[in-house]
Amino acid sequence: MRVFTPTRGLTLAVAALLLTGCESMSSMPFIGQQAAEPEPAAVQKSQAKAEPMSRNEKISLGLSEELDWFPDLDEPLEQLQSQYSTESSPAERSRTLSSIAYLHDARLFVLFQDMLDFLPRDARVNELQEQNTWLDRRKSLMTRAFLSRQDANEARIAAGQAFIDATLARIDEIEAKRKLVIIE
Repeated sequence: MRVFTPTRGLTLAVAALLLTGCESMSSMPFIGQQAAEPEPAAVQKSQAKAEPMSRNEKISLGLSEELDWFPDLDEPLEQLQSQYSTESSPAERSRTLSSIAYLHDARLFVLFQDMLDFLPRDARVNELQEQNTWLDRRKSLMTRAFLSRQDANEARIAAGQAFIDATLARIDEIEAKRKLVIIE
């Protein structure tokens, strides 16, 4: 079974990935600054914590429904898709397609985590098992798409497109499931 990082950590990692290469990062607060040293009381408090929670315990405490925060990835996706359609170099197209794939995967992750927060513990475990099986299938689809091409650039693009197609189909599935469990 795959181990997933907490939603917030991955969301921040995705945000950092999206910001990579931005020329304005140096002007953003806290970017490039050293982390402050923890105060001695905080260090003692963190050392006195109980044993770490299991993955299932963490899942059962999901609280993202308490946040009024749901990142919108549509605009950056549209920009990348426009960029992809105008690029002529196979290497550039491959890089841009990879970025598009990462954004779709981030969107899937956010939807999936949000859905999990509304499910009872047993249903969460079942959904995680189903998601892990789906992730293995997606990996197989990518591999087959890659191996179906002779040219390395075409193979990378085919694998990236297989990743995107599978992810978009899974997004549709998760959105349909969310409609069944979330009262809006």
